[in-house]
Amino acid sequence: MAKEPRAFRALIPDAVGKAEMLRATRATRALRQWPSVVGPLLASKSQPERYEEGTVWVAVAEAVWAQELRMAKDTILQRLNQAAGEDLFKSARFGVRKVVPPSPAPEPKDLPDYDRMTLREITERRRRLLGDREP
Repeated sequence: MAKEPRAFRALIPDAVGKAEMLRATRATRALRQWPSVVGPLLASKSQPERYEEGTVWVAVAEAVWAQELRMAKDTILQRLNQAAGEDLFKSARFGVRKVVPPSPAPEPKDLPDYDRMTLREITERRRRLLGDREP
C-alpha cells in the first residue's frame, strides 16, 4: 500500500526537528572540550548542562564565578564555535547550581582488548556481564 502524499509544509517540522537534533549532537561534542575552552580554573567551577537552540546552559558553583563567565561570554562563545567548527553557539546562560564533575574515563588497562578477542570470546564475556541474558 502506497503512502499518501504529504503537503510540503507538513514536512517542515520533521526536517527542522532533525536539523536541530543534529546541531545539538555537534554542540555536545564541542562542549566536551569545556576545560580547554574556559581554562582549568573556570572548568573546575562550572559545567555545561545542555545545548538548546543555540544557547548553552552552564551550571556554576558560585555567583562570583558565574559573573566571571558572563564577562568572558563572547570569548567563550567564539571558542565553542571554533571547537564545533561551525557557528552553533549564539548565547550562554550561567546559573548557580551544583556543579557535578564529569565521571572520569576508564583507564585503558581496565578495558578488554577487543581487537585480540574472537567474536565468541566477546559474546561470552558480554553474556557473563549481562547475567546470561540475551543481548
